Amino acid sequence: MRRSTIFQFLNRELILTGSKVRLRPRRFEDATDQYRWRRDEELCSLDASIPTSLAFKEFSDRYCVELECPDLTFTLAIDTLDEQHIGECSLFNFDFPGNTAELGVLIGEKDFWGRGYGTDAVNTLLHDIFTTSDLERLFLRTLDWNIRAQRCFEKCGFSASSSVISGEYRFTVMEIVRSKALENIQ
Repeated sequence: MRRSTIFQFLNRELILTGSKVRLRPRRFEDATDQYRWRRDEELCSLDASIPTSLAFKEFSDRYCVELECPDLTFTLAIDTLDEQHIGECSLFNFDFPGNTAELGVLIGEKDFWGRGYGTDAVNTLLHDIFTTSDLERLFLRTLDWNIRAQRCFEKCGFSASSSVISGEYRFTVMEIVRSKALENIQ
């Protein structure tokens, strides 16, 4: 199969199905869940972010603009196979000459934590990325104390490569390269 360039990869409409999740394009209806997740202090603490103080109207207006005019971020909603919206995953911070990108994953519905949904979402996305695009390496950052996230990413083939400090936070940087990902897919 011929691999697509990053630009071709980003401009696809796709639905990816794993064993537990379906990854699909985001919809305006997802804004309600996103707003709830972005206001949740525990979820924001896992992302080293501050809960949004925007009113829902302003948040949903911005969300709508993001859907209509995405920047260089590729984001898919994560649904269960019975179509319950539980999170999202994104690719961003693209380095086009180096064929790398950063991965972000959020399982916003806490009832689905620790049950393999995040792992399945990451594996499903990795399979698609490394079999259909020319991306060679993905990396991510997770707070150094977020062992649950690190274990999930390790199950998917990521390994810790460094640590960085940003403000008051220390992050573990994890990465996976095409050859490692393709080994895990087999």
